[in-house]
Amino acid sequence: MKMKMKNLTAAELIKVTKDELVKTGFTNLTLKGIERVWVNLEKYLHDNDFNYFSLDLGMAFLKERYHITGASNLSPTNQLRLRAIQLLADFQFHQRIVIRRKQKQYEFAQPFETIFTEFMNFRKNVGISNTTLESNIIYLERFSQYLFNHGINHEPEINIEHIHGFIQSSSAFYSTSTIYCTCCLLRVLFRYLFDQKVITEDLSTAVPSIKCSKKSKIPSAYSQEEIRQLLQCVDRGNPKGKRDYAMLLIAIRLGMRASDICKLTFDNLKWESNTIEFKQNKTGHTIILPLLNDVGKAVIDYIKYARPAVETNKVFLRLCAPIGRLQAPTLHSIVTHYMNKAGIFIPKGKKHGPHALRHSLASALLHNNTPMPVISEVLGHADSQSTSTYLKIDTLNLRKYALDVPSIKVVLIGGII
Repeated sequence: MKMKMKNLTAAELIKVTKDELVKTGFTNLTLKGIERVWVNLEKYLHDNDFNYFSLDLGMAFLKERYHITGASNLSPTNQLRLRAIQLLADFQFHQRIVIRRKQKQYEFAQPFETIFTEFMNFRKNVGISNTTLESNIIYLERFSQYLFNHGINHEPEINIEHIHGFIQSSSAFYSTSTIYCTCCLLRVLFRYLFDQKVITEDLSTAVPSIKCSKKSKIPSAYSQEEIRQLLQCVDRGNPKGKRDYAMLLIAIRLGMRASDICKLTFDNLKWESNTIEFKQNKTGHTIILPLLNDVGKAVIDYIKYARPAVETNKVFLRLCAPIGRLQAPTLHSIVTHYMNKAGIFIPKGKKHGPHALRHSLASALLHNNTPMPVISEVLGHADSQSTSTYLKIDTLNLRKYALDVPSIKVVLIGGII
């Protein structure tokens, strides 16, 4: 397929790319702006005796025609011109329209750039997931900057004081779980540096041990009144509101994780049996949940009157071009938006995303004296021990086991208590 795309002439590539833009919901106004750039591109290629498109030729065209030499500090018009070239290059290589997002770029302090990059490549090669690697880069950047700011320019100069100083200073700004993960990474880093003979002493044993148990945390749950306020503030008179309401209901009524909601396909919706059947992204286990009446109605309302008409099996989609399935972080932003809109008080440190809605469902089930094995099955927990953590938020039942505070006898001696 890629070879076929590369064999297309520039005119043919422009045509198939335009067809894809129409399918993914680009507006006519945006298409007109992109097509103006493509018309000028075709003229540039013809005048220079080129029949085929490449990204290098596209960038040369932008430089000559519009004096665009990079992606920084561009006017909206020039951003659209650059995007027109990127769309052709993306579709030529990937056969799809790529969603481009600005992401923060993390950089290691210059003295440690080479060895830390090699370490990250080592982590990648041993099969560490991309999500974990992204976190690792953040932790390493902080560590490298700390060392550089304290006058350390070579790995052999690192000692126990630097390690402890970094952990202590980080503790003032980051959560216990973040510090725990940072320490775990530093141990792996120092073992790697020692094995590669970059340092002569294995400093992994010098990294402090941080206690961080998930069981010690109290899940973030919201009351049923707060959940009601959350749902009531969603405006279902527009496509976005219909989509958001359906996703919120699934999270609230069924306790599904954000990643599972965003990955739902039409094949997962079993209308004939009124169930939702899917493989959990986290555990890989298949789970069957009831397609409750209000959830089903909300999903149907979204599909019939709000879902973009594009060829994809995914249920929940972006509403802006290029149209594709929603990502879990977007659902987190949606939940947070409506919590703020509903005026729900969110104390410092309390979670306020889809997982908090999952916790709230567990809290409501406990309040209704639902047996723990049933709650485990609803939440898709492979181990009932994972569910037991929700006992901490069942305050009504916990009060039954509260101990009386013993009375204190006060003895007066010479007028003094």
